[in-house]
Amino acid sequence: MKSAPLTHHAYGMAPAYRDGKIVENSKEGFRQFLLNHFDDADILLNKDRMPEREALTRDNDLPLEAMMNVSRTYTGVAEKVTGRSIALPANPKADIIKVLREQYDLID
Repeated sequence: MKSAPLTHHAYGMAPAYRDGKIVENSKEGFRQFLLNHFDDADILLNKDRMPEREALTRDNDLPLEAMMNVSRTYTGVAEKVTGRSIALPANPKADIIKVLREQYDLID
């Protein structure tokens, strides 16, 4: 399967992709935040501690700013890949509810 050629604006990493060296840094900032945010980072790294990891996620809220950073990261990635600015809705929650109600009949 042949893929479309990558342009420089696609992450600016086209040579790495062409050479088969996939470079994916979009998650690293959030990963480092999580490792530094919780007292016992091993819970996040050790697959043998899954029950503790599930409890950690269930019992702890993340700061809004951390989630906004994730949003900005992926918005930036999308803008680089498409070469276009991403317009964010004024009320995304209402937009999601409207789609779930009108297009999927999931909400009364």
